[in-house]
Amino acid sequence: MQTTHIQRLSGTNLGTYSFDEFEERKQELARLKEQASSFWQQEKTVLVAHGIQNCHNILDLACGPGVVTRKIKSLVPDSHVTGVDLNESLLNVAISDSQQDGFESPTFRKADCTKLPFETSSFDFVYARFLFQHLCDPDAAVTEINRVLTPGGRVVIVDVDDRDLNVTPSCSSFDQLTRAAGFFQAQGGGNRHVGRTLDDLLASHNFTNVTRQVQVMSSDQIGLDSFFRMTTQFKVEQLPKELAGQMRDLIPEIRRELASMNATISAGIHVASGLAC
Repeated sequence: MQTTHIQRLSGTNLGTYSFDEFEERKQELARLKEQASSFWQQEKTVLVAHGIQNCHNILDLACGPGVVTRKIKSLVPDSHVTGVDLNESLLNVAISDSQQDGFESPTFRKADCTKLPFETSSFDFVYARFLFQHLCDPDAAVTEINRVLTPGGRVVIVDVDDRDLNVTPSCSSFDQLTRAAGFFQAQGGGNRHVGRTLDDLLASHNFTNVTRQVQVMSSDQIGLDSFFRMTTQFKVEQLPKELAGQMRDLIPEIRRELASMNATISAGIHVASGLAC
């Protein structure tokens, strides 16, 4: 089994998500893993539809604890798969977990997605999931993606757009939390409405054959409580400290209100793709 190591570099948080700032890091790690595993079959279908099985050098940007990176390696075992992230704690988890897989591990490196430590034309497939909503400078990331892709290589970006986030019937306390999270994410330079801008972003950087589709995920797929925990509850940790405390106290009320109404939460996940020039 291949042994992997983190390449050390200095760097700061690039946007509005910082794992080390979570009060409940074990809980957040569990959420990241659960989220990646719960929707893998849907995600796998997207990746296969975009030709990942025909690629030889694959880059997973902001790979976190490496769950999806490892699943990609299992999907295309003869390809070289690299996962990069800025957070060493998550990378250490990715490395440790990957060594239990029973097949050759992906490579994991610490890297800034706007200054990637790879030569030009190093990859024929780049994947970025739930990264762009957090970036203060998405153009810099797309520029780097274009640089490290071979001509004709494909990028797939998956991200949210809260204008496609719906609760039926409506739930006022849920709306209160999501509005606050969106506001403060925007204050920090992020964008929870980034989904529908992704095709224009790729086209503006000279990607060709640009497409964008919307995949609907729903609490009907995995259960209301699990869906809320994976997609919404963690946002409390990204609020200013005083407001986070108030919203944390509100979580039980939100869960009760959602359950009492037998509510359904649905989210539109935007999938944008293009070919490097």
